[in-house]
Amino acid sequence: MRRAHRIATIAVLGTIGTLAGVTAATAGGGGHCAPDEARGNRVELEGACFTPSTLHAEAGETITFVNRDPLAHNVSGTGWGNYEDMGQGDRFTTSFADEGIYPFACTLHPGMTGVVVVGDTGAETAAEVQPLAASTSPPPDGDAWIAAGAVGLAVGAAVGAGLAVVRRRRATTA
Repeated sequence: MRRAHRIATIAVLGTIGTLAGVTAATAGGGGHCAPDEARGNRVELEGACFTPSTLHAEAGETITFVNRDPLAHNVSGTGWGNYEDMGQGDRFTTSFADEGIYPFACTLHPGMTGVVVVGDTGAETAAEVQPLAASTSPPPDGDAWIAAGAVGLAVGAAVGAGLAVVRRRRATTA
């Protein structure tokens, strides 16, 4: 029974340590996507990015957003969008009758932003869409969560082992 309790304690502490090492930005946001532009009628949601991040389209053209990620996303614009979670493979279509610039974002992933430029707005290229910073730290390395998780697991295991030693010593002195 004591051995099972020790193993459970180590597992719980290891899990806590692992989760402590994972940051919110590794969940997909933080502006890690390179901005890109394209002319067309389709935006892919993949790698927690809108691709292209700037889409040029004609007034009245139907624009389709397709979620290719296993993560849920949404497409939230001011006065337009799909505010419900979109699962992998889900689609959302919209169109804009008037020329203009229509920014959008995924509210589930900070920094996941894009813009639809409809018609001739008078600018040669659209301005780069800058994400709202959730923190002042630089974007994480794509594999940084693995190192952070490993460190958290090691710390959790060390704490668990230390607690097991202390309990064992108390049991032998009692």
